[in-house]
Amino acid sequence: MKLLKAVLLPLSLFRFALFSIGLIWLAVAELLCMPLLVIPMLRRPIHWLLNYGGCSMALMGLGFWFPTASASQADHRRLKLAPPKEKRYFIFDAPRGGLVIANMQGFTDVLFLGMKLDPVFVFPAADGTPVAYSLFGALRRAGGRRLAMTPENPQTLAQILEAAKSSWSGPVVLFPEGARTNGGGVLAWKPKTFQGLESFEKPKGTSLVSLEYNKGGAYTPHHTVGTAFRHVFWLCMQPYHNVTSVWLSDSDTANAVKGKSLTEATEYLRTVLVRMIPGAVELSIGAEKHQEFMAFWDASQRKGYTKASDAKAKAKAPSKKTS
Repeated sequence: MKLLKAVLLPLSLFRFALFSIGLIWLAVAELLCMPLLVIPMLRRPIHWLLNYGGCSMALMGLGFWFPTASASQADHRRLKLAPPKEKRYFIFDAPRGGLVIANMQGFTDVLFLGMKLDPVFVFPAADGTPVAYSLFGALRRAGGRRLAMTPENPQTLAQILEAAKSSWSGPVVLFPEGARTNGGGVLAWKPKTFQGLESFEKPKGTSLVSLEYNKGGAYTPHHTVGTAFRHVFWLCMQPYHNVTSVWLSDSDTANAVKGKSLTEATEYLRTVLVRMIPGAVELSIGAEKHQEFMAFWDASQRKGYTKASDAKAKAKAPSKKTS
């Protein structure tokens, strides 16, 4: 074990450096593409190409050696949906201004979907108001420990979608849960996140994507407790990680919610997203519970409740007889 640790530690440091270089690459990409804001049609392909390289490098540093290998179309029979009339051969084919709803487990979701889609990211604030973020903003928000406050000039989801379409910013990835999970379920969605949206078929349709990470090993990519820096450190200490993604196209979701009101369609899409994750369930609790759990965990660590009890060690130790 000492020899193994001696080998893994330099490798982990190298991977941490690779992750850091990936973030620097993404920062430089933002600076290089800023002058191209006036030419959005030219900026879009260059920005996507640079983001793909930076996100791939960061994921490889974290131990995702083949992050693009396990992606598939959704199984309609498993999701209890009608089969599509036309076969879709491409995955992650959301158009600019299209909505993509995803489950949330950590900032690795942002890196993976940033690599695949180069989108605008949206997280709900504490009251459910949708807030748009760039890639770096989304990384901070996904790895943060507090829910975002409602902005002074809030936008509706429809306005964010329209802005992404007109500015050639790509699709819009929404994490409606607003908090990280362990992948075993999907938290409740707040109605205010979707308030003002006419339907899920407009302006450019809605796709669903589920991400599932490996659940074996000493430490997994699910970021439920601890700081982002500590999470990165422990991810780099593991030999490897993998992610599996399932994609449901906008035409399939349009057929699934056809004739339903916005409230009914929202609830049904959440059910479909849960079905896309093996073994997952619909949870009635919201993002606030995650805040409470992190506070409880931090307090338990400070008091030593999460460490091995000294009482058990003393019970196993041989007792000394007194005369």
